[in-house]
Amino acid sequence: MGIKNKIIPSTIILKQHVHRYTFLGLAIAVGSIMIASFIVSYQLTGRVDLDGFVAAQMSNPAIWILDLTPLMFVYWGQAFCAGVVNKAQSILTDTKEQFLKISGNLESELKYESNHDNVTTLSNSRMFSELVTTAMEQLGTKGQLAVIIIEINEFKNISYNFGTSNANNVLKQFADKLKLILMEPYLLESCMGLCSAARFHGEEFALLIPRLKPDFNANELLSALHRSTTTQVIIDGMDVNIATTSGLAMYPTQGEEVDILISQANIALHHARQQGLPYMVYQTEMKEDFTQNHMIMSALKHAIENNEVNVYFQPIVNLATRTIIGAESFVRFEHPQFGLLNAEKFIPLIASTTLIHNLTTVMLKSVIKQLTNWHDEGFKIYAAVNLSTQDLSNRELPIFISKLLDDYEISPEYLKLEFTEKACMTEQTITKEVLEQLSAIGIKLSIDDFCSGYSSFVYLLNFPIDEVKIEKSFILNMMGDVKKAKIVKAITKIAETLGLAIIAEGITDEETLKHLSELGCCYGQGAYFSRPVDAAQFKVLLSRKKAA
Repeated sequence: MGIKNKIIPSTIILKQHVHRYTFLGLAIAVGSIMIASFIVSYQLTGRVDLDGFVAAQMSNPAIWILDLTPLMFVYWGQAFCAGVVNKAQSILTDTKEQFLKISGNLESELKYESNHDNVTTLSNSRMFSELVTTAMEQLGTKGQLAVIIIEINEFKNISYNFGTSNANNVLKQFADKLKLILMEPYLLESCMGLCSAARFHGEEFALLIPRLKPDFNANELLSALHRSTTTQVIIDGMDVNIATTSGLAMYPTQGEEVDILISQANIALHHARQQGLPYMVYQTEMKEDFTQNHMIMSALKHAIENNEVNVYFQPIVNLATRTIIGAESFVRFEHPQFGLLNAEKFIPLIASTTLIHNLTTVMLKSVIKQLTNWHDEGFKIYAAVNLSTQDLSNRELPIFISKLLDDYEISPEYLKLEFTEKACMTEQTITKEVLEQLSAIGIKLSIDDFCSGYSSFVYLLNFPIDEVKIEKSFILNMMGDVKKAKIVKAITKIAETLGLAIIAEGITDEETLKHLSELGCCYGQGAYFSRPVDAAQFKVLLSRKKAA
């Protein structure tokens, strides 16, 4: 029942209460007159009867005044109380009108907020699903539409390093960019309907492209979209470059329900991210891979939380003496269904998640603990741990490692941290800060897979690097490839000039080992010495005088 319908019955009930109490007051007044008259009658005549009652009424002025009270109750009570009721009704009516006005505005606001993202003002996932559903119903089975899921790359680093407020500002700027993109010619020309944008959660956005034209080309659209969303945003007065990864799925060929279509677009996005691509269109075979990857990630998360990952070690050898001077650590994971998995299988799956931080923590603890055991047994070697791009943007990492070394009483010189050139490219200011703090502690820093595609000697000059590792693709078959041999020689000379140690990866034979030694490469690792093995097997290698 509405407010208006409730007010009228309420005032009627209030009037009924007024009438009831007026008649009650009247009865009390009449009763009081009767009692007073009989008392006076008894005082005058010594009896209580009608004659005495009349005599009392005629002889006592006080009773005359009392006789007026019923009239006062009837007239004044009714008039006054009726006024109160009318005033109450007026107040209720005014309040009702104000409430209806406020509730109407509030209802509109609540409806808007329930359908829109409060940070960017774009449609939210709920509203987007409704828009897609409506577009599907309008199309039936005679047309096509596309759903695109877009993620801002490295957004978690932006949030972590610049704070939530700045991160929200980035989202607003990106949303404004999407609104402009909706009017871009390449988007308008691809369909015959009105495109829509939405923000789902975090750094994830979505586009609806309805009523696709017959000549629609998904890859061309995604390519143009990627160029448009590779843009600059302003954070604390600084221009910061951002890029995106996108996945696209089409109705009805790749999904006939909203949730399925959005899920397929997400699967395409994750495949693109895993393969280092800016975008991908959903393919049926992706789902099987996605399901398998989800199973791996779920089991890996459990293994990390319960410290059940396996750490393997590969010896790093002094090429001149053939003795083991260090060990590079490798993570392995025993999946109940897929067996023992190496890092290449699951690291790309978690590279952009918080699991990578957790895995690094587990690895550092395990490796430093193992170092303690080796040192106690008389093997004074160092151990190397690989860091991810996210790790290099973690300002708390130097403090954590320093405390860990203190807890296990390991000198910093026995820990080496490796990272790729690609990792140096992201958030260079923060990366440099983190690396300088690690170097100040006394930890050795090494660029892994040097010259593997992101080479810039600027990193060797600007960052506190102690060592470079030549990517194994240059070492393999080096003896039969003159160009590879020349590249290895050039890298060795540059490292020597800059005072950097150099390690050759992927040594598989004696001939390559000797040639590397002749080129001035002092250290190496590879299958020629040993493949990665567990701690027990590595101890056997340490017990030997020479590695090969």
